[in-house]
Amino acid sequence: MLRRFDVYVPENLEDLLNYLNDHSSEVQLIANGTDLINRIQRRQVDPRVLVDLSGFSEFSYVRKNNGTIRIGALTTIQDLISSPVLGRRYDVFRDVASRFGGPSIVNVATVGGNICAASSSEDLIPVLLVLDANVRVRSKRGERVIRLEDFLIGKRQTTILPNEILVETMFDELDDQSSCAFEKIGMRNALIIAFLNCCVNLKLSKENKRIEEIKIAMNRVFGKIPSRAKKTEAELRGKSLTRVQLENAITSLKKELQLTSDFRASKEYRQEVAPVLFKRALIKCLERLGEKIDV
Repeated sequence: MLRRFDVYVPENLEDLLNYLNDHSSEVQLIANGTDLINRIQRRQVDPRVLVDLSGFSEFSYVRKNNGTIRIGALTTIQDLISSPVLGRRYDVFRDVASRFGGPSIVNVATVGGNICAASSSEDLIPVLLVLDANVRVRSKRGERVIRLEDFLIGKRQTTILPNEILVETMFDELDDQSSCAFEKIGMRNALIIAFLNCCVNLKLSKENKRIEEIKIAMNRVFGKIPSRAKKTEAELRGKSLTRVQLENAITSLKKELQLTSDFRASKEYRQEVAPVLFKRALIKCLERLGEKIDV
């Protein structure tokens, strides 16, 4: 039997921040609960008070401002893929949504919930990592902007303080020489938690088609939170994308990965799958840029 808990519904943002400032040690924030409710049922968390954020429509948006894409914390996955701001250049979000879950999940799961869950099962985090995203958090005392990479410090652990809320995530707009793609594998073709996923952000030089910049993130590189494969990025940066160079990058990736086993998959399986997902994501990036590689 679950322990009883209370639900607090703030009247407005000021009320919310005041309540968190006064009761931060007792509460758990909830938007639509696609992750949290399951964790409560499994007795992984035991909140005394749930603070309901679902009514804060002002935190549901996708905007472009002076070259920066801003996404509100309560923006749903469906909001992302239907936003006119995120056109074909951001098909990576549609890559995620196609494997994320059914309509009952896609229509309610939020960007902020995915980020703050801070685990290897959150598909949006690798995408935002390769986009070099920042997050903005707010409390009664003011605001902080934090690199997402620094915001995530461990499984189910972030640098957000108990009296803060995540307001939005933001990243620089992709230019026409850049493309982003996401790949994922799990037990089924849909409604899956990933054994492994991979996201690549690729930028090619206009002059010679060399790799001007590349960012690679997986839901597991080391530990159990999504991370960047920075050594492999360095292996590819500035190089022409030939078959030999791709194989060198795959060798580098295998060495860089420090994977572990769990009830979903063994580390050996993940080690074999990782280069395949990386290659698929990279090829998809090239195709979206109108390029190809002889693999």
